[in-house]
Amino acid sequence: MQPTILPGVATWSRWQADRAMFFNAWFVAGEGGNMVVDPLEPDAEDLAFIDERGLDAVVITNRDHERSAALFAQRYNVPVIAALPDASEMTVTVTRTVAHGETLFGWRVIGLDGFKTPGEFALFHRASRSAITGDAFWGVPAGAVRLMPDEKLEDPARAALSARQLLALGVRHLLVGDGMPIFNGAWDALLDMLDARNGVLTRRVNLDELTLASDDAPAPYTGAAAEVGRLLGATRLGYALGVLERGEVYCPNHWHTQEEEAFVVWSGTPTLRTPQGTFVLRPGDVIAFPTGERGAHRISNEGDTSCVVLMFANIDAGDVCHYPDSRKLLVEKTGTIVRSEPELDYFEGER
Repeated sequence: MQPTILPGVATWSRWQADRAMFFNAWFVAGEGGNMVVDPLEPDAEDLAFIDERGLDAVVITNRDHERSAALFAQRYNVPVIAALPDASEMTVTVTRTVAHGETLFGWRVIGLDGFKTPGEFALFHRASRSAITGDAFWGVPAGAVRLMPDEKLEDPARAALSARQLLALGVRHLLVGDGMPIFNGAWDALLDMLDARNGVLTRRVNLDELTLASDDAPAPYTGAAAEVGRLLGATRLGYALGVLERGEVYCPNHWHTQEEEAFVVWSGTPTLRTPQGTFVLRPGDVIAFPTGERGAHRISNEGDTSCVVLMFANIDAGDVCHYPDSRKLLVEKTGTIVRSEPELDYFEGER
């Protein structure tokens, strides 16, 4: 068993001479329990490693990755988890099925479309930006990633478009079941894979194809949004779509030090608060939010119909976001949130 740079994640592998690649299995110490993903036949050291830590579930990312799932389920008396469309095609008994958007021990299930089996899914860990992907992608040659041959895919074009979900999530580490995993640089490797594919326009998406999601934010900050820029492989401009129902607010009043924003009202009549006052907008309105306090803004929906807003900004890793109503600031590179006042002396606490 080989520990990885990701806390709680270890792997064991077996060389497949006929494929000229490694097959990989994963042990994950997750939130509230431990799981093995697509487990290969273990050796004594692998079992000793897991015996010491305990096991709570066996996860199979597609029906062709049963591998040694039955051995682990029986040895540790734990459930086998897979997607419903694949569960009935396995020889091992699947005791729990999962679907897109569910969470397993802190890892989110990402349903994949157009791949080899209808139940293919990946697992994504938001904090580490890591994805475990079974054999949806092959890590060959080492340092790169590709889809399996087209003849093995249900629909190669749909598979390529579905793979963009990991781009939208900003994946950093790609833990593949076949080939060499990619630690750091997974986003670029996936983008290179998609750009090399002919016949599929992977840098296009229609608004009606986006998947909206809401964070677990308190009311009224419950508006849904969809990441667009990363999905399309944008690196210098960020794009997002926001949808507000009556009474919802997209985010608190704020301004940026480095990132200049622009909003385009697609539908509805959202209400915009700025340093110059509060205004009701209409479809077709384009609003600029320059950096600094003059660009402070908050958008909400006080009308009777839903509002759809397209949002754009340059991407700057050195940006700091200020929230004047609550006297907070967010250092975006580190995710640090502190009070913006009172300001401290440079040598505060150093004497």
